[in-house]
Amino acid sequence: MTAERRLPATMPRKRDQVMVAEFDTELVVLVPEHRQAHHLDDGLSLVLDSCDGETPTAQIVTEVTDGTGETVRDVERWLAGSIEVLHNLNMLEADAAWTSAD
Repeated sequence: MTAERRLPATMPRKRDQVMVAEFDTELVVLVPEHRQAHHLDDGLSLVLDSCDGETPTAQIVTEVTDGTGETVRDVERWLAGSIEVLHNLNMLEADAAWTSAD
């Protein structure tokens, strides 16, 4: 069984080198130093947009919960998974990693 991730108190910070281009409703993210380009869905786009290193994670959870009607626990799982995806795609600063639940 995969261990659940703890959310950080604040949203991680997007790497300065990451470039974002918006085309109508699509978001394309370039990670030049890794020669990568990624198309993000609406959910990942929302999360990346919130990755400023300052926004409280609880604020994002509340906004998504209020907007979708999903439970807090489900939104926290989704958000942790989304942060992990962005981290694995080299879009977040190295200190954006978080620890597994005990």
